[in-house]
Amino acid sequence: MDEALRDLLLGTAAITDVVARRVDWGVRPQGDGLPAVTLERISGGALMNMNAPSGWDVDRVQIECWGRTYKAAKDLSLVLASPGGPAQPAGLLVGFRGERLGVRLRTFIVGRRSDSDSDNKGPVHRSSVDVVVWHSLYT
Repeated sequence: MDEALRDLLLGTAAITDVVARRVDWGVRPQGDGLPAVTLERISGGALMNMNAPSGWDVDRVQIECWGRTYKAAKDLSLVLASPGGPAQPAGLLVGFRGERLGVRLRTFIVGRRSDSDSDNKGPVHRSSVDVVVWHSLYT
Protein backbone atom coordinates (compact mmCIF):
# COMPACT_ATOMS: atom_id res chain seq x y z
CA MET A 1 0.00 0.00 0.00
CA ASP A 2 2.80 2.41 0.85
CA GLU A 3 4.24 2.73 -2.64
CA ALA A 4 0.80 2.47 -4.29
CA LEU A 5 -0.50 5.46 -2.33
CA ARG A 6 2.67 7.47 -3.02
CA ASP A 7 2.40 6.56 -6.71
CA LEU A 8 -1.20 7.77 -6.76
CA LEU A 9 -0.13 11.16 -5.38
CA LEU A 10 2.85 11.41 -7.74
CA GLY A 11 0.61 10.50 -10.66
CA THR A 12 -1.62 13.51 -10.06
CA ALA A 13 -0.58 16.64 -11.95
CA ALA A 14 -2.30 18.99 -9.49
CA ILE A 15 0.09 17.66 -6.82
CA THR A 16 3.32 17.24 -8.78
CA ASP A 17 2.93 20.68 -10.38
CA VAL A 18 3.28 22.05 -6.83
CA VAL A 19 5.66 19.64 -5.06
CA ALA A 20 7.52 17.94 -7.94
CA ARG A 21 8.59 14.58 -6.37
CA ARG A 22 8.67 15.78 -2.74
CA VAL A 23 6.23 13.13 -1.47
CA ASP A 24 7.87 10.99 1.23
CA TRP A 25 6.90 8.44 3.86
CA GLY A 26 8.04 9.44 7.34
CA VAL A 27 10.36 12.38 7.88
CA ARG A 28 11.09 14.82 5.07
CA PRO A 29 14.72 14.82 3.96
CA GLN A 30 16.61 17.59 5.76
CA GLY A 31 16.99 20.70 3.63
CA ASP A 32 14.40 19.52 1.10
CA GLY A 33 12.36 22.33 -0.43
CA LEU A 34 8.77 23.35 0.13
CA PRO A 35 5.97 22.79 -0.60
CA ALA A 36 6.08 19.07 0.14
CA VAL A 37 3.96 16.14 1.33
CA THR A 38 4.74 13.56 4.01
CA LEU A 39 2.81 10.39 4.78
CA GLU A 40 2.72 8.51 8.08
CA ARG A 41 0.87 5.29 8.93
CA ILE A 42 -0.94 5.88 12.22
CA SER A 43 -2.54 2.45 12.68
CA GLY A 44 -3.72 -0.52 10.69
CA GLY A 45 -4.43 -4.19 10.42
CA ALA A 46 -6.31 -6.91 8.60
CA LEU A 47 -10.04 -6.45 8.15
CA MET A 48 -11.87 -9.47 9.51
CA ASN A 49 -15.29 -10.82 8.65
CA MET A 50 -17.25 -13.39 10.68
CA ASN A 51 -15.30 -16.29 9.22
CA ALA A 52 -11.72 -15.22 8.52
CA PRO A 53 -9.63 -12.35 7.19
CA SER A 54 -11.52 -10.57 4.40
CA GLY A 55 -8.51 -10.09 2.12
CA TRP A 56 -8.46 -6.34 2.83
CA ASP A 57 -6.21 -4.41 5.19
CA VAL A 58 -7.27 -1.07 6.62
CA ASP A 59 -4.74 1.60 7.58
CA ARG A 60 -5.15 5.10 8.90
CA VAL A 61 -2.66 7.41 7.20
CA GLN A 62 -1.83 10.99 8.12
CA ILE A 63 -0.88 13.09 5.10
CA GLU A 64 0.81 16.38 5.90
CA CYS A 65 0.97 19.15 3.31
CA TRP A 66 3.79 21.60 4.01
CA GLY A 67 4.26 25.12 2.70
CA ARG A 68 5.92 28.46 3.46
CA THR A 69 2.48 30.07 3.70
CA TYR A 70 -0.76 28.88 5.25
CA LYS A 71 -2.43 29.23 1.84
CA ALA A 72 0.17 27.03 0.11
CA ALA A 73 -0.28 24.24 2.67
CA LYS A 74 -4.08 24.53 2.70
CA ASP A 75 -4.42 24.64 -1.10
CA LEU A 76 -2.33 21.47 -1.39
CA SER A 77 -4.49 19.71 1.22
CA LEU A 78 -7.63 20.70 -0.70
CA VAL A 79 -6.30 18.92 -3.79
CA LEU A 80 -6.35 15.77 -1.63
CA ALA A 81 -9.37 16.29 0.59
CA SER A 82 -11.72 19.03 -0.59
CA PRO A 83 -15.28 17.93 0.18
CA GLY A 84 -16.26 19.25 -3.25
CA GLY A 85 -19.08 21.54 -4.23
CA PRO A 86 -20.02 24.09 -6.84
CA ALA A 87 -16.74 26.04 -6.57
CA GLN A 88 -14.27 23.16 -6.29
CA PRO A 89 -14.28 19.48 -7.28
CA ALA A 90 -13.91 16.80 -4.63
CA GLY A 91 -10.31 16.05 -3.62
CA LEU A 92 -8.38 13.11 -5.03
CA LEU A 93 -8.76 10.96 -1.90
CA VAL A 94 -12.46 11.65 -1.26
CA GLY A 95 -13.96 8.23 -1.98
CA PHE A 96 -11.12 7.16 -4.31
CA ARG A 97 -11.54 3.64 -5.71
CA GLY A 98 -8.84 2.36 -8.01
CA GLU A 99 -5.72 0.28 -8.53
CA ARG A 100 -2.07 1.38 -8.39
CA LEU A 101 1.02 -0.82 -8.73
CA GLY A 102 -1.07 -3.99 -8.36
CA VAL A 103 -2.81 -2.80 -5.18
CA ARG A 104 -6.54 -2.02 -4.94
CA LEU A 105 -7.12 1.19 -2.97
CA ARG A 106 -10.25 2.65 -1.36
CA THR A 107 -9.81 5.94 0.52
CA PHE A 108 -12.01 7.92 2.90
CA ILE A 109 -11.21 11.28 4.52
CA VAL A 110 -11.81 11.20 8.27
CA GLY A 111 -10.27 14.46 9.48
CA ARG A 112 -8.42 17.67 8.59
CA ARG A 113 -6.52 20.25 10.64
CA SER A 114 -3.82 22.89 10.28
CA ASP A 115 -0.96 24.24 12.39
CA SER A 116 2.46 25.80 11.97
CA ASP A 117 6.08 25.33 12.95
CA SER A 118 9.35 26.95 11.94
CA ASP A 119 12.77 26.12 10.60
CA ASN A 120 15.93 28.15 10.00
CA LYS A 121 14.22 29.93 7.06
CA GLY A 122 11.12 31.02 8.99
CA PRO A 123 7.54 29.81 9.44
CA VAL A 124 6.46 26.48 8.01
CA HIS A 125 2.73 25.79 7.72
CA ARG A 126 1.19 22.35 7.77
CA SER A 127 -2.27 21.19 6.77
CA SER A 128 -2.92 17.59 7.81
CA VAL A 129 -5.40 15.16 6.33
CA ASP A 130 -6.31 11.87 8.03
CA VAL A 131 -7.28 9.18 5.54
CA VAL A 132 -8.57 5.64 6.00
CA VAL A 133 -7.06 3.46 3.27
CA TRP A 134 -8.53 0.07 2.50
CA HIS A 135 -6.12 -1.96 0.39
CA SER A 136 -5.60 -5.43 -1.00
CA LEU A 137 -3.47 -7.04 -3.66
CA TYR A 138 -5.13 -6.88 -7.05
CA THR A 139 -5.98 -10.36 -8.31
